[in-house]
Amino acid sequence: MILDDWIEEKIKVKNNLDRQNLESYQLNTLNNLITYAKQNSPFYRELYKNLDKINSLDELYKIPIISDKDIIENGNKMICVSQSEISRIVTLNTSGTMGQYKRIFFTKEDQNLTVDFFIHGLSFLVEKNDTMMIMMPCERENSVGDLIKKALINMEVTPVLNGTLLSFEKTTDLMIKNNVNSIVGMPVEILALGRYIKERKLPIEIKSILLSADTVNDTFIDEIKNVYNCDVYNHFGMTETGLGGAVDCIYHEGMHIRENDLLVEIVNPRTKESLKEGEIGEVLITTLSRKAMPLIRYATGDISSITTGNCPCKSILKRLNKIEYRINDRVYLGKNLYININMIDNILFKLKDLINYKIEIENNHNFYELNLQLAFLHLNNENMSYAYNNKLKNKIKDLLLSNSTIEKSFEMGNLKFNIKLIYTKEYINFYKGKRKIIFN
Repeated sequence: MILDDWIEEKIKVKNNLDRQNLESYQLNTLNNLITYAKQNSPFYRELYKNLDKINSLDELYKIPIISDKDIIENGNKMICVSQSEISRIVTLNTSGTMGQYKRIFFTKEDQNLTVDFFIHGLSFLVEKNDTMMIMMPCERENSVGDLIKKALINMEVTPVLNGTLLSFEKTTDLMIKNNVNSIVGMPVEILALGRYIKERKLPIEIKSILLSADTVNDTFIDEIKNVYNCDVYNHFGMTETGLGGAVDCIYHEGMHIRENDLLVEIVNPRTKESLKEGEIGEVLITTLSRKAMPLIRYATGDISSITTGNCPCKSILKRLNKIEYRINDRVYLGKNLYININMIDNILFKLKDLINYKIEIENNHNFYELNLQLAFLHLNNENMSYAYNNKLKNKIKDLLLSNSTIEKSFEMGNLKFNIKLIYTKEYINFYKGKRKIIFN
């Protein structure tokens, strides 16, 4: 109940934190936020010209939903503070038309809220005198890695800044030199690194890992646990949430949401009607405490659900299940047939020694061609035989066909496979930015 105690102190409840006083706080804070946004933002002033407040959280539907398009077209009009108060601007490419981007603005106070959440969220993984490697972008001040570093210093945990994975050897040398016993980073890179460590039998012992900045499935968690033999935690966050959003506790039964700063809803992706706990839909977020650029009922495009039942840790906070996929990252393989990167991850990362892959779907009008490059860890100089490669390609094809969507498209004659194998001693990053299936 680490987060509960923190939130209880933050929102200054008179008695113990419960759903009633937390939701009362959220309602009051949301109504104050609507007033604040109308007073300071031309965008929200126009959007809410017929809205003053809601009387309960059951009336959230009365508040218009905003999207990427609103940020792209009206981002500057959504700012609620002076330019001098802006301490960081993050520019994000979108999944839509080339050249479109969205800019998210933060004050120093906004970013301090994230550091505060990281301090308490990371306390599930590390404690005083531990050493955590940060495998996230950390070069720029107030980047996600830099904010994690600030949180760790506050916790008296030693941060080791690696950044994203570039070299197995350099990263593992850094880990050994600094006695790293915990890692935070992206699942593909952490799994690849673990397979290298295990293959080399390096003297590195990890007690906890936090996965962030990408979709996570059971295959990732199982494989990462297998190579590191440690506890693996999941985190939900995006630039729009202020980077921190929700985190696993020791029971791993859903990610506890930082509900003092975030109001999370699940809605039907098409109708935008509210869904019940346990029902899968699109995640909406409201940044209750954001000063620079509040986002109110922002449609994230992420598909997930709120966990049902109570967590064994006895927290009263709502919990978010793993992200299933991103709406804009689905790729079409025929009528009502879609795949996404999380589906493919779940299939391919069961392959021994796989460290990364790239998938592209090419539309050839009469059929779709699935082009797949796979990088396998191969530390010796022995060349793989034609027979071995052919056998592995057939195994990969069979694994892909175990997915019912891919199987249907293939059986209908709509899909062909082109598989390329790469053997490497070093990590290969096939993507710039977020991993997704590329459609041509």
